[in-house]
Amino acid sequence: MRSQIIIDTNVLVYATFKDSEYYAESYDILQRSDVIIPYVVLYEYIWVLLKLTGDLGIVKLKLNELRDFVIFHEDLDIIHDGLVLMEQDKAPYTMLNDYIILSVVLRRGAYLATYDQKLRKIANRHGVAVIP
Repeated sequence: MRSQIIIDTNVLVYATFKDSEYYAESYDILQRSDVIIPYVVLYEYIWVLLKLTGDLGIVKLKLNELRDFVIFHEDLDIIHDGLVLMEQDKAPYTMLNDYIILSVVLRRGAYLATYDQKLRKIANRHGVAVIP
């Protein structure tokens, strides 16, 4: 039975900005006790925040707010599994991070929280339950 939720970058971004389209929903997802954030998502989140705000102070503040979350370190096996999935799906290399996230979800038997329509379709093809 699935209980953990692996978070995609867009969920973090939407939960960061109160005027975003999915703020309330994404913020609610992050309030659950079983949320896991892969390192690849953390790196993407930092990049997006820097691109949107250009403010290292905000980025450091937001990173500090993530201290209570489980941050998951992808090992070489998970990255390898993501590459295998990419190869099977004949996916472009630009999808690498999404496939690493998918690999984490599959390895942990978790739900995937994302608003990314491409990733949702890929996850569904691989039998992953997607929220919201």
